[in-house]
Amino acid sequence: MNKKLNTVIFLLGATVLNLLILATLAVLLGLLFGLAYRNIPEVSMALSWIAVIVILFGSIGGTFYFYSKIIKWIVKKWKLDDYIEPIFKSGRR
Repeated sequence: MNKKLNTVIFLLGATVLNLLILATLAVLLGLLFGLAYRNIPEVSMALSWIAVIVILFGSIGGTFYFYSKIIKWIVKKWKLDDYIEPIFKSGRR
């Protein structure tokens, strides 16, 4: 297999990983908010929307953080720099 095909396969796998991290974090944050507010008998609509916004942005931010750490670890552990092409090339020639 050549470097371009390896890069495409790596990106497809990384995309699946990214979506799994996003879904996992959203569910975990939803459960956390659910456990925090289950003893409150009447949760206002505004608080519910704030919880949804925090879950949305928290899962996106957490995904960026964990995804970058995991991908850097994978590339370093298996020395993938030798097998995949750089996605972004520098502007200098």
